[in-house]
Amino acid sequence: MPLFQIGYRRYEGERTSHLMRWWPITRTGLTIAWRSKLLRRLVYVSFLPFLYFGWVFFLIGRATDPSADPEINLIIADLLGPQLLDQLQNDPAVIRSAVWAIVFAMFGTHIQLLLGALVAATVGPPLIANDMRSRSFLIYFGRPVSRLDYVIGKAGVLAALLAAVTLMPSLLLYVFSILFSPSIDTLVQTAPIAGTMVLASLGAVLPGALIVLALSSLTRQPRFATAAWIALCTFGPLMHTILQETRELKDNGWSFLLSLPHSIRALQLGLYDVAGRVEVLGLQGDMDGLVEGLTSSNSPGRAAAWLATVSVLALLLVLRRVEAPTRI
Repeated sequence: MPLFQIGYRRYEGERTSHLMRWWPITRTGLTIAWRSKLLRRLVYVSFLPFLYFGWVFFLIGRATDPSADPEINLIIADLLGPQLLDQLQNDPAVIRSAVWAIVFAMFGTHIQLLLGALVAATVGPPLIANDMRSRSFLIYFGRPVSRLDYVIGKAGVLAALLAAVTLMPSLLLYVFSILFSPSIDTLVQTAPIAGTMVLASLGAVLPGALIVLALSSLTRQPRFATAAWIALCTFGPLMHTILQETRELKDNGWSFLLSLPHSIRALQLGLYDVAGRVEVLGLQGDMDGLVEGLTSSNSPGRAAAWLATVSVLALLLVLRRVEAPTRI
């Protein structure tokens, strides 16, 4: 049978932009990951707090309106004292932004971090480990895809799913609160909080995604990477707690860096400026239990520097491990 036009021919189809060559990897990874029933349940569970937090944010939005009904003002006076009510009447912008920041910090630094860790343990370990086992790098790099494109594509899978359980529920609650707020002033005065939500979510998503990818690149068995991630999220907080119980090391300013969850939470609370907001509201003596849970001596700047360092090292490790199977 004769052959027609033997040899190389120019590709005449539509070319993908070099800046978007990572997107097919991310899209395919998201499609495969979403087949997991456990992942879908975790994402659905992350939106369940909307059912019982929604009315709380609705009441917060109504209560922080200086033109609210007298009955609501009486409720505020009974719960938080007449001093806060007077501050709300005199300077509603400062009080409203402070209250909203504290409430969103409460929502975003507890259950969402736990769900994010579970999603990372479910989705992250197979992303590179399976490629290491099947040696599929030749398929990726046989196309015009660089190591950085590959890593960005894999990180995009995990980052998108982590954002789905950390950022999206908070933004949904914020939109819900704005829609049912009494005036447009609420949006104007609380708009910076939406930006803080995005930064706080990035502070958790980027380090978590890169660290899990680094663990995944170190093994060909996803279960080993899962075990390493669970150990990191378990023994780090345990070591921090043990050091805090030691008299000589109780007041040190570095033990929280041993714990990834504590470091991320310190960064997020610093971004929300919870300590400053509490001081503005004058809640130190009235709500000691709540204040103690939201304020700490952990340095947000130190946490940010440490998380940035760990993220860069994790990225360099992933790039190194991805290149290794292609060396001759």
